[in-house]
Amino acid sequence: MEQNLVALGIIIVAIVVFMIKTAVVVPQRSEYVIERLGKYRKTIGAGFHILFPFVDKVAYKRSLK
Repeated sequence: MEQNLVALGIIIVAIVVFMIKTAVVVPQRSEYVIERLGKYRKTIGAGFHILFPFVDKVAYKRSLK
């Protein structure tokens, strides 16, 4: 029984980390530079964006003020 709870806890933590890494909200008057495996991919503007977790990363946060 305890093994099932430990396994369930690990799965829930993995899902939460996956969701945090996937969703990106860019504030107004900002742009984020996205790198895929260390190479420039694109610049995203304000709004909600979905990234590939552990492959894409926010390399730079640029203010447009």
